[in-house]
Amino acid sequence: MKKILFVVGALVLSMAASAVEKRYVTDTLFLQLRTGPSQEHRILRALPSGEHLVVLEESDPETGYTKVRSPQGQEGYVLTRFLVDEPVAKEKLILTTRELEKIKAELATSQQQRNEYRQELEQIKSERATLSRSSSELEKELERITSISANALSLDERNRTLTQRNQELEIQLEAINAENEQLRYDSRNTYLLYGGGLVALGIFAGLVLPSLRGKRSSGWA
Repeated sequence: MKKILFVVGALVLSMAASAVEKRYVTDTLFLQLRTGPSQEHRILRALPSGEHLVVLEESDPETGYTKVRSPQGQEGYVLTRFLVDEPVAKEKLILTTRELEKIKAELATSQQQRNEYRQELEQIKSERATLSRSSSELEKELERITSISANALSLDERNRTLTQRNQELEIQLEAINAENEQLRYDSRNTYLLYGGGLVALGIFAGLVLPSLRGKRSSGWA
C-alpha cells in the first residue's frame, strides 16, 4: 500500500510540475483575493489553502502581487509569496485519496473479473468432465455399435451364403423336375410301345394261330 501511495504521489507531482500556468495557495489558512495589487484594494474573497489558481499576469516584484483567476472565474490579485508551484499537503492528500479510490475501484473490478474468470474456469472444468464422461459413454456405445455391425455383417454374409445355396438348390430342383418329367414322358412312351406291341402280338396271334390249327387238323386227318 505504501508503494502504491508513493507511486501515486510521484505521478501527481509530475503532473502538477508540468502545469506551469497554475499556482497553489500555501498552507496558510486563507489568502485574500483583492481587486488590485496592494492591501488598499478591496478584498473580493478569501481563498482557502490548497486552492489552485490560473496565472493571468506574472508576479510584479515592486508590488509583490500576481494577477490570477479562481476556479469560480473571479479575477484578482494575491500576494506572490503565498503561491507555490506544487500542490500543498492538503491538495496532495486530496489528489492521492482520489487516485487511491480510483486504484481501489480498479482493484475491485479486477478482483471481480478474476472471480468471474475463476467461475468460468470451474464451469469449463465441469463441462470438460461432463464431456469426458460423454466421450466414455460414446466410446462404449461405439463399441456396442461396432459389435452389432460385426454381427450384422456376419449375418449378412451368412444370408448371402444361404441365398446362394437356396438358388443352387432351386436349380437342382428344377433339374430334378425336368428329369422326372422326362422319365414320365419316357415311361408313357414305353407303356405305349409295350401296349402297341401287345396289341400287334394279339392281332398276329389272332390271325396266325387259326390258320395253323387248320393246317394241323387237315394233316392229321
